Amino acid sequence: MSFPLALFVTVLLLIGSGFFVAAEFALVAAKRHRMEQAVARGQRGAKAALAGM
Repeated sequence: MSFPLALFVTVLLLIGSGFFVAAEFALVAAKRHRMEQAVARGQRGAKAALAGM
């Protein structure tokens, strides 16, 4: 594998990892009762977020 390709793949993997860490941190920081209220209001994605908690 050439150096530029290896560098590109490394940067791509770091960005992907950062995205998933941020998503996990957002789920951990979210308040369960606020998610339950959002589900009751019918907000899109709230049910999936609540299931992920």
